[in-house]
Amino acid sequence: MGLFSRRSSQDADNVALAAARARLSSDDVDQVRFLITTKKTVHAVKLIRDRTGLDLKHAKGLVDDIRLGRYVAPVTETPVVRVPGTNLAERTRALKAQGELHQATALVVSETGMTETEAGLFVGALKTDLQDL
Repeated sequence: MGLFSRRSSQDADNVALAAARARLSSDDVDQVRFLITTKKTVHAVKLIRDRTGLDLKHAKGLVDDIRLGRYVAPVTETPVVRVPGTNLAERTRALKAQGELHQATALVVSETGMTETEAGLFVGALKTDLQDL
């Protein structure tokens, strides 16, 4: 009997966690990614707790999922169609050319869900001069 009650309790926790995650908008997830890249993880956890009502343990777990790229925010609104000539690589390349490596990395993390290390490698691999392509 104890096994069944524990399992149903765990199932209820999973349902509550899924419902809390669904309350996050894509803007909330972008804000959390920005806070993570600016080394403000405590603020990211607080934002998650404020938006979802999750307890500290589950909020930290969700922040870790976002940081590691394991969480993708649900898309409820119409996706933004980017203007030609403003793709992620070109915007990142422009920031890199201006010497804004941290901003370029933060941009890549916020739009792709890559870890900071992966985004740094991506930014480092981009050529800043179009002639180098």
